[in-house]
Amino acid sequence: MLSRAADNLYWMARYLERAENMARLVDTTAQFLLDAGLSSDSRSSAGWLPILQVCDLDEDFQRSQKEQPDLGIPEFLVLDPQNSDSIRQCVALARENARMVRDQLSEEMWRELNRLHLFLQSSAAEDEWAFSPQDFCDRIIRFSLLFQGLVEATIAQQEGYSFIELGKHLERADKTTRILDIPTFHAHSLAVSPWPTVLRACSARSAYLSSRGASITMEHTIALLLFDHGFPRSVRFCLNEVNKALHRITGTASGSYENEAERLAGGTLANIDFNGPGDLSRIGIHCYADGLQKDINKIGQQIFETYVLLPAEVQQLPSPSYAIITDYQQQQQQQQQQQQQQQQQQQRALWP
Repeated sequence: MLSRAADNLYWMARYLERAENMARLVDTTAQFLLDAGLSSDSRSSAGWLPILQVCDLDEDFQRSQKEQPDLGIPEFLVLDPQNSDSIRQCVALARENARMVRDQLSEEMWRELNRLHLFLQSSAAEDEWAFSPQDFCDRIIRFSLLFQGLVEATIAQQEGYSFIELGKHLERADKTTRILDIPTFHAHSLAVSPWPTVLRACSARSAYLSSRGASITMEHTIALLLFDHGFPRSVRFCLNEVNKALHRITGTASGSYENEAERLAGGTLANIDFNGPGDLSRIGIHCYADGLQKDINKIGQQIFETYVLLPAEVQQLPSPSYAIITDYQQQQQQQQQQQQQQQQQQQRALWP
């Protein structure tokens, strides 16, 4: 598979997973603020600020507010076109990546993604968000679940499928660590426990109740979402899927590695298995989650260097940076768009 096509599939999956997780965060935060008796007004930043902090969007929001003084945090997270991590923009970016590899997708996948993109670009999306935020978030989550089902049911499980799985699970692992980190920002200001909300944000309430009983505690919630081998949104489960996808791509036997991405993924997974609970009790959830996020970013950087860049380009890279990856992808998309426009102009010249 061409590196550019692999990159497009990988980022299509990451952006869709990011949109779903943002919808989960926004919906459960609004419900939590109501349960806690706090203001859920979009202009009241106190309850919404933790999402900005755990997603590293503080500075982006401040810049947007300079241009849009009335912009609330929920609107910034959901619809702001200048926020590349907003739900609207994540779906737009996913759709753009999908368009570049249209031949790698099934008709059903393209149709559903295109349908959601067109909805989010319309005034109907703004109306639904204004009058029923919960329905809006449910729509995004349902679409993501539908799309994942279409991936499983309508395309061959070959290299392209592995890159989709790679992007989805790496993004999900990252966002689960960030969701777990949110209560640390509320630690001294809450009259109710935040952990039921954390479980709802990860669709983990039923899994928790069936395995750990009716009493929801911090320790058991963290254990489920970090270390559980079978729950599909736990960090351990997601990193195991990342590790398996990487080995499917190269054909390397499990337990060995062929490139730095495989080595880092396997090392992070082993560290969770053997040192995770001890490290967590020693340094606390905030520092532990922060460390996992750094490890996940390193894996993403190595995937980029291994499967997208040429060896000469890797040598020219400065220190690893997420911005480098996104800038590179935007440049590639612009080049592809220019090539397509030139081809269309040539076709129109031949067929006036």
